[in-house]
Amino acid sequence: MRLDDKINFEASLYDVVTMGELLIDMISIDYVPTLKEAINFQKTFGGSPGNIAVNLAKMNYKTALISSIGADDFGRFLMGFLQEQSVDTKGIQISDTNTSVVFVTKSKENPLFLPVRFADLALSLKKEQLFLIDNTKIFHFTAWALSHEPIRKVTMALLEYARSKKKLITFDPNYRNVLWEKGHDGPDFIRSKVLPLVDIIKPSESDAEHLLGKGSLDDYAMKFKDTGNLLVMMTLGAEGLMAMDDEEIIYIPSHAKEVVDTTGAGDAFWSGFMAGILNGKTIREALLQGSYSAAYKLETMGAVCELPDALTLELWARQS
Repeated sequence: MRLDDKINFEASLYDVVTMGELLIDMISIDYVPTLKEAINFQKTFGGSPGNIAVNLAKMNYKTALISSIGADDFGRFLMGFLQEQSVDTKGIQISDTNTSVVFVTKSKENPLFLPVRFADLALSLKKEQLFLIDNTKIFHFTAWALSHEPIRKVTMALLEYARSKKKLITFDPNYRNVLWEKGHDGPDFIRSKVLPLVDIIKPSESDAEHLLGKGSLDDYAMKFKDTGNLLVMMTLGAEGLMAMDDEEIIYIPSHAKEVVDTTGAGDAFWSGFMAGILNGKTIREALLQGSYSAAYKLETMGAVCELPDALTLELWARQS
């Protein structure tokens, strides 16, 4: 896959099916250096796969989500929000455990978080999930969906199924040791078992460090390249992003004008990028749309926002 490629998709019922954590984000009202200093929190819809599904649905793409929530008020809030946004929920399971919650610092840089995980780990394999993958153009998942059993086994089964069906597979390698099952080598598992099955990844620079150890951008680029035929998009915060195929490395500067809250900026990038390739743009062009989308999201509070269409985004980004 090259940066100047366009991806040809067959007609499908869904544009994107996402899989992984669906949860409540409790974001501190104030900017604080750690959660210890936080006093008041705002409840918002959260979880990267859900954010992407909602963002794209707001842009009139057909999306569905595979996840698990609790049979409680938080779970009902999440399900109601998805249905209001026209995200297909047939892949959502209701668990007898509580809906997962993550406490997050409101931040202009890298937010800190404390996960309290229950239902998002309890996913089981169902025929509805295979139907969703059969009928989508893109299958997207996150490292959260690999962190524990039983969801790890389900994720790997669906990943291998999507690979056998020749779907475009995108992966957010947002590995953190605090999320992972103790005694299980998450970085090695991701590098050896997961990345060879994936087409496109988008680590942040922090993700790369947690997954590959400390190193330079060149170090990360070479290590990711060694794992397989991956297209790598690495977001670099205020420095923009780096993208790499087998022949070329490019850098795109940040288009952020004002930073209110960084929560969900990476998901906005994914959403803009996916919208670009679904709309026939080259990967290089879609990267720019993703960059515009992330910058636009940074000006709002919470994980999701109304992302404009591609032309409006470009005009907004080019305004002085």
